[in-house]
Formats: sequence, structure tokens, C-alpha cells
Amino acid sequence: MASITFLNHASFIIKSKNIQILNDPYLFGTAFNNGWSLLTESDYKIHLNQITHIYFSHEHPDHFSVPFLKSIDESRREKITIIYQETFDKRVKNFCENLGYKFKELKNLVEERIDENLFITLGKVPFYDSWINYRLDNKNILNVNDCILEDPSILNKIKKKIKNIHTLFTQFSYATHIPIENQEKEALKCLNSIKFQDDILKPKNIIPFASFIYFSHEQNKFMNKNMNTISDVNDFIFKNCSAKSIILTPNETWNLIEKNNEQSLKFWKNIYENIDNLKYQSNIRIFDTQELIIKSKKYIKRINDRNNQFLIQLLIRIKFFTKINIFAHDLNKFFTFDLINGLIEVDKKFNETDCIKLDSDSLSFVFDYDYGLDTLLVSARFKVSNEYKQKIIRCFLIGSLNNTGRFIKFTNFHKYLNFDFIKKSLQLIELKNKY
Repeated sequence: MASITFLNHASFIIKSKNIQILNDPYLFGTAFNNGWSLLTESDYKIHLNQITHIYFSHEHPDHFSVPFLKSIDESRREKITIIYQETFDKRVKNFCENLGYKFKELKNLVEERIDENLFITLGKVPFYDSWINYRLDNKNILNVNDCILEDPSILNKIKKKIKNIHTLFTQFSYATHIPIENQEKEALKCLNSIKFQDDILKPKNIIPFASFIYFSHEQNKFMNKNMNTISDVNDFIFKNCSAKSIILTPNETWNLIEKNNEQSLKFWKNIYENIDNLKYQSNIRIFDTQELIIKSKKYIKRINDRNNQFLIQLLIRIKFFTKINIFAHDLNKFFTFDLINGLIEVDKKFNETDCIKLDSDSLSFVFDYDYGLDTLLVSARFKVSNEYKQKIIRCFLIGSLNNTGRFIKFTNFHKYLNFDFIKKSLQLIELKNKY
């Protein structure tokens, strides 16, 4: 009998006759440079013994958990197939295969048969996300995780491809830096996004998930004040959506029939009411000025080695990439950074509206990894005005592009020839996105 077993956050197992597909297993530990933790953790081992596939929607660590992949016994890995979207750089494919897993790339919007009663379709969403539909016993179970779906054209493409949706899995709260004065508005926007999906996709059931985390660092604790709880979203769906809400708890199995949510809501309510008593991280290490300067030089070298320097210089000349101001509060020092000179300590003090305020650990992380900016934004371990945030995003945009396998050079031009990608890029630059 077909069933779904919810594990935690964005992770569940969908079971058919011969196949068990585990979705986005982030099941323990912190994510986003110690910025996120799970609201609760459980023992999931009994449910993981029979999995045949693992689907990853994208590389964010609350979905693509490297510690989880490494926790599976090596003798089991060759029996598990990783399902992932086609990418330019094959980085995820190579990484998983090197760990001993099988790997299957799915083409965009092409349905494939996995079992006698199970078919899957993957759809890519800019910049790096994907959704997946499971057609199981002729019931469509659509997992859009935390895809950005505020654009009706994206939802209509899904609707055109996937009809008669039985169950929709979707995110229910904000998942990136939001100033405290804007949080209530952003939380409501997340709920209205669910209604938007309900209006267009018209699912029979909605399972709110992919938000069972809390901001777990002393620096981002303020982000928990106005985030949506599962009770909030359950009430909202009841009042505003045609679909019925299905609320699940860790290790709960649902057989795709009607369900009473009372006990599940009670379970989560107790956790949300005690969120201030959960564990919060603090910094272990402070990076000194010289270490940060060296890291910034290595970051620039990495950018210059992989991208066309003429094009970068052109974008600097037309002021697309500009100098940014930084205050490292644990060092009590001010810096500037640009793609030519790197990080420079300055005597001048900046106003709060004209700089980003963060600690040396977060700044080090941005320089060390191409995905450093994305991690910083999601971790919310910084303070910046909405206006100045745009300058920060643009300054480190090349690293973020490189992280998707796109480089600024003439031979990569074809990788940008996608209408949805171009549209999303323009929205990002103008800050007309989910941030």
C-alpha cells in the first residue's frame, strides 16, 4: 500500500511496492554556518533501512546534508540511487559517486518510470532549486519544498504538466534574513503564497513542511519572533484554501486518506511555546584582520581564475560591482571590500545604513566558499538595511553564479539563455525577490 512517512523538516519517504524514495534528508545537526537547527530531532533509523533512492531538491544544507550522506554505512551506499536535476558542473553527481552512491540525473519536465506504479517528474526553478512530482497509484504527490513560486508563470507551467494533484508539500515560513520590522509582513506573504499555490494548482491536500527549524545562533535569535508556526498555517489553510491541511510529526506515516490533525498540532505547539529554551550557538573562533585579508585575496584569485577578467573589469567600470563597507563587530573594526583590492581595514566609521555589520566568522565563510553569500543571507547572522543589502548581493554575485556552474566568460553565454533565469536574475538585482 502506498504511503508517506514524514521524518523532519523537508524530509519524507514515499513508498511504493518496491521503491522507497527519501526526500531532502536533513535530520540532525546545524545548517548554514551554525545559523539553523531543527525544532526537534528523533531516531529515524528504522525508516532508513529500506530506502532505495534519495532525492535532493537543491544544494542548501537543510536539504542536501553532507553529514547525512556520510553517516550511511559504505556497504549500503551502492544500493542507493541519488536523484538530482541535470547541472552544468556535475559537482553533486561527482561528489555522491565518490562516496559510493549510484546517481541518476533527471531531465527537466520529463516523466520517468521508477516502479510499476511510480512515475517521477522533476522541474527546475531558478536559480538552483527543483520540484518533484510522484505519480503513485495514479495519485500526484507534488513536492515543491521551498521553491520560489510567486511568479504565476512558474505555477502555471507546473499545472500544465501535473494535473489533479492529490497532495502538495510546501514551505510555510520565511527562510532568510528579514529585518524585525518586516517579519510580520513576510510571514503573511509566506501564507499567501500557499493560498496562491492552492488557487492555481488546486491540490486536494496540503502538507506544510520545510520550515520545522529555528534560527539557532545568538546573533539571529531575533528571527524567531514572527515566524509562522504550524498552527498558524493550519488555521490559514482552513480559512483561506480549498485544500485540506495534513499536519505530520516526525516518524509519522500517512496512508493518503483523511486525517485528524489534533495530536500533531499539539505535539508541535509544545515545541514552539518553548523555543526560547532550545539550544543557541555562539562563536567558537574569531578571525583576525590579517587572516581575513588573506582570505579575501584568495576569493578574488578564485574569481579571476575561473571568470573572464576583461568582463569583470567592464562590469566594475560601469559600477555594477562596487566597493562595499563592512563592520566586523567582534573585532570592532571597519573595512572596505571590492573585487580589485580585496579587504582593506580603514579608520573611517560607517553609518548603519551604509555598511553590513557581521562577525569575522561570517565574513570568513563568505570568502571561503562560493555559496558563502547564500549561506550568509539564509543564516541571517548580520545586520544591514534593505537598500544596502542589494550592494552586498551584487558584490558577491560572481561567487553565487559560479556555485551554480555558471561563469562570466564568453564560452558560458549559452548557460544564461533561459528566460526564467534571466527574469529571476533581474528580480534579484532589483531586490524584487523573496528577500
